[in-house]
Amino acid sequence: MRSTQDWSRLGGVVIALLAAGVALTVLMPRLLGMAAGPEVEIITALKSTEQDRLELAIPGAGARLTSQTHHFARITVSVEPGGQRAVASATLDFSGRLGRTEVSSLGVEQVPFVLRGREWVPEGLAAPRLAAVVGALEARRRALEAGDRKTLMALRGPGEAGDGGGEAEVERVLALQRRRYEARAWYLRLERDEAVVTEEWRLEGVLPSRPVDEKGQRRLSLIRSGEEFLFSPGLM
Repeated sequence: MRSTQDWSRLGGVVIALLAAGVALTVLMPRLLGMAAGPEVEIITALKSTEQDRLELAIPGAGARLTSQTHHFARITVSVEPGGQRAVASATLDFSGRLGRTEVSSLGVEQVPFVLRGREWVPEGLAAPRLAAVVGALEARRRALEAGDRKTLMALRGPGEAGDGGGEAEVERVLALQRRRYEARAWYLRLERDEAVVTEEWRLEGVLPSRPVDEKGQRRLSLIRSGEEFLFSPGLM
């Protein structure tokens, strides 16, 4: 029969083996990533977001853009000289919500990564182009509802003027009292330098002669200008 001392030694060995197994489980993916280079680490970082909700902060919005499902595919990584920064190019299939607005998007995404310590992490958001387009759409919705002409003009692409931008429709919306402009859904297609959006909307308000309660669907186009997206040819 084994003595108490023997059982104690055996227990210590088992505990040591379990600890070693846990350490390998935690460290092995990182060690493999380091051995394979930053490309594998960055791809793994993007794909790992699919297991949880992706939440993107939208300036001025009362809620975050939150995924119900999202999927990154066709990921390629370009590491910049110096090895401290990289850009991951991918396609992103996204379904989620911004507050009460349904958001569905399919298209290209570019995600800058930086090396912090020994770990590659997104420099900002994990889907910056999607956030930029939704941010422009939400800023337009708020400005229409508030009658904020200055913001509306700032959201137009360079050189956009005249009624090609749907000015008559903008003026019709702004003429309403007690105005409420709701975006029920945005369906996005993101290309390299532009985005095409189908918006399902509802407009409520009051004219001197009658109340207004309208629903509809419209197509919007945005073009990339630096890190932001602007409406072209117009806001409506």
